Amino acid sequence: MLKFTITLYSEIYTMPEGPETKRMVDTISRDLVNKKIISTKFYHKSLVSFPKTGLAVKEVVSKGKAVVIRLNNNYSIITHNQLYGRWTSSRLATKIRHNRSLRIEFCTEKKAIRLWSATDISVFKTIDENHHPYIKNLGPDVLDITTTPELIFSRLISDKFKNRQFSGLLLNQRFISGLGNYLRSEILFYSNCMYDDKSSKLNTSQNKLLATNIKDVSIRAYNQKGNTIFYDDLMLKKLDKTIKNRRFMVFARKGQACYICENTIIKDRASSRRIYYCPQCQKA
Repeated sequence: MLKFTITLYSEIYTMPEGPETKRMVDTISRDLVNKKIISTKFYHKSLVSFPKTGLAVKEVVSKGKAVVIRLNNNYSIITHNQLYGRWTSSRLATKIRHNRSLRIEFCTEKKAIRLWSATDISVFKTIDENHHPYIKNLGPDVLDITTTPELIFSRLISDKFKNRQFSGLLLNQRFISGLGNYLRSEILFYSNCMYDDKSSKLNTSQNKLLATNIKDVSIRAYNQKGNTIFYDDLMLKKLDKTIKNRRFMVFARKGQACYICENTIIKDRASSRRIYYCPQCQKA
């Protein structure tokens, strides 16, 4: 069964961000698209009158932190998992060992694909997906192939976003969707930026570096299952035999030594969320 709660240095990261949502979608797609659905259960109020038979899943996509399941009846089920919602895929015989509330269940001959605990579930005609209250306000998806560093750079320096502090901007789904709290800390570290910086205060090279890292760190988190460390030769040497236990450069590492300069990682709060930084590597 898929699990997306990760314990790190005695702190818990539970909020799925773009990479985690995309990985959930990959699994749902693998186990549902073009598979015969033998039973369906809907327990959310938005799905009470929705047909439960004759359904087939044509496509599953992520949009920011939302999962969109496109069905053969030209409707889409859109779920925003927020803090507690989880999609899981398991064998039919797998015993459930938690008390989460079941919202949606699709069963094939081999797998049960289920949504647990989510409260934000909607049904839209597929052609009207972009009218969904969350989706219609999204900026470009950070993991989409069309969201290039050049596009991110143009948004960074635009009049709309250039005077916003990075603490809030990197959580703002209208800027670039799919970013979240752990990505914010990691992106700023790799970009040598502080959370109270603004694009308007950086030079062109700094903004281009930030734009590149917004893309690259997110892709790395997706490819490495939430792990944002870039294992180049220098990092391999520094981490040595403990490399498998390291996931982040600064996030959830309060009081520990920076891998690069060995200064102490600091935890603070910005835009109502915890944030971590190295006071030396990210010095203004």
